[in-house]
Amino acid sequence: MGMRILIGLTLLLFTSGCQQKEDTITPTVGAITESVYANGLVKAEGQYQVFPTVNGTVLSLLVKEGDTVKAGQPLMRIDDRMSNLSTRSADAQLHLLEQNVREEGPVLTRLRASVDQARDKFKLDSTNFKRQEALWAQTIGSRNELDQRQLAYTTSKAAYSMATKALLENRDQLRTQLEVARNTAAISAAGDADRAPGSLIDGIVYDLMIEPGELATPQKPVAVIGSASDLYLEMEVDEFDIRRIKIGQHVFVTLDSYGDQAFEAEVTRIIPLMNERSRTFKVEARFTKRPPQLYPNLTVEASIVIRTKENALLVPASYIVDGTYVLTDSDEKTPVKLGARDMENVEVLEGISANTTLYKP
Repeated sequence: MGMRILIGLTLLLFTSGCQQKEDTITPTVGAITESVYANGLVKAEGQYQVFPTVNGTVLSLLVKEGDTVKAGQPLMRIDDRMSNLSTRSADAQLHLLEQNVREEGPVLTRLRASVDQARDKFKLDSTNFKRQEALWAQTIGSRNELDQRQLAYTTSKAAYSMATKALLENRDQLRTQLEVARNTAAISAAGDADRAPGSLIDGIVYDLMIEPGELATPQKPVAVIGSASDLYLEMEVDEFDIRRIKIGQHVFVTLDSYGDQAFEAEVTRIIPLMNERSRTFKVEARFTKRPPQLYPNLTVEASIVIRTKENALLVPASYIVDGTYVLTDSDEKTPVKLGARDMENVEVLEGISANTTLYKP
């Protein structure tokens, strides 16, 4: 019985000693890199959603996902019957006015004929009136004949003036109507472009969000287009860390599609407006060492390097108590001054040395 107690006590002391040994460490000396964590997405330069400007059924798709497109290249055709009828009406009106405004056109030809006819009658009545007036001066003929000749002369003179005025007014009016018709036709032609929405940039079609036969509306995007080669990172940085971010800082990037493999980038832009809902700022970075294959909207996790310090006295973050203490005995707190920190370690500036034994809280 006594032997059993002695063996149990020995095992208890050995186990306790091992546990105590495992829970104590001494600080290490090495490099520490202080960084800010950020998550985000891969974006294509100029990436945007295409919204149609008319309502209508998609007749056909002129491109497919992955196609390279030029600026202005149509992406699809939309059947907008009302706009199509307006275009035809505008074209017909323009053609009619182009015919009528010509000097040899039917309208001006008819008006010039009226002017010629009125001028001939005016000349004849003028001659007859002057002749009758000369006869009356010689007391030949009657006063009634003179009055009739004078009335015919006055009437034909007014008719000739009105015919000339009508010709000038109609010519000016037709020219004005032609200008209006040309503007209307140009607007309708712009409507034709609306029925075939095109790319705004040279790039690649990353997504088509509609199929032939479906209804296109201005409220729903139909495609996503962006640069074919210029891709960058769009990251979200917490408002508490944004003051530490600077242009040119180094970034280590991991992507879910590449596992634990890290790639490198550099901060190129800081958007100086906080998102009030997420309380974050957008920060952009460009790859300096990029993956062999990239696609927009891939999720990324990034560490933005704030600073790196060599020969730092390092303690695991789990050994820090209440933010400013370490345990130099199982129940003895020693105050320390801390410096840089990363995801695992904390730099200790003052309070302990590399030979100090630390106890895990």
